[in-house]
Amino acid sequence: MVLSVVVAVTVSGCSGSDGTRKPAGRHASPGATKARPEPKSTSPARAEPAAKPRTAAEFVARARQAMGAEKGWTFTVSGGESAVMRGQAPSSATYAATVHRTTAPEALEQTGTITTGKGERKPELVYVVGGTGHVREGAEAWRKGPLSDPDIADDVEDPVAELDGFAAYAKSAKVTEGGAGGRVRLRVTASGWRLSAARSRPALKKAVREVEPTLAQLRKAGVTATDGRITLRSFDETWDLDAAHGYRLTSHRYTFTFLVPFRGGDITVSQEVRAENRGVFTGSVTLPSGVK
Repeated sequence: MVLSVVVAVTVSGCSGSDGTRKPAGRHASPGATKARPEPKSTSPARAEPAAKPRTAAEFVARARQAMGAEKGWTFTVSGGESAVMRGQAPSSATYAATVHRTTAPEALEQTGTITTGKGERKPELVYVVGGTGHVREGAEAWRKGPLSDPDIADDVEDPVAELDGFAAYAKSAKVTEGGAGGRVRLRVTASGWRLSAARSRPALKKAVREVEPTLAQLRKAGVTATDGRITLRSFDETWDLDAAHGYRLTSHRYTFTFLVPFRGGDITVSQEVRAENRGVFTGSVTLPSGVK
């Protein structure tokens, strides 16, 4: 989520944490000398109940299965970003959106509003169709590109795709069961990583990508701290799953804070995003007229 935080830095006058059961085979009786046909069943076969997940990876696998079992989902997304420097008013922005995400075919429609700390509001439309992202902010022209392009990916809030990505580092998560309504929580935390090292950590790649636009603004304003001096003060990501409904995703939250050294102090750059599952979406997602 890029909120285009305008960092008020005037150089001249201001001062890490990251089970598979082998299926039972059919064994022949030691005394058997001749193969016998299996008796025909007179009743429908009964599906064996799925074993209860135990590891974080197993919970994620079940959650992905549950999310893929429906045509689509609706999410509400909210978040905020800020850059704070001692002696200056903080620069900030917030974001709120509704996301419709279909699973077959995979497509996304995201309708949101960016609000700056000064109260200025800008609408944003995001579509992902056929693997290509389309983004429009306010009255600006549509931007188009693959999801591998950070300028496009930063604007897309897709909890279903992020759950797929989480599978790559789910083993780092702590599992907590027994929440309200049978909730299962998967949580990953980190701290103390230098930005240069965080780039190679799967759990931190999204945070690094999300902070890059703000760092680019800071560097244009005269902040010269290298990646080796910028520190991840904290990172916290949680996934809440509904055990009563196949461990489907109910909410996803991540928050991070980086410290950027500048003139004997630090500029604190923070972001928080939360997505809430509002239920099954049975509609379809298509590009607006005139958008290709």
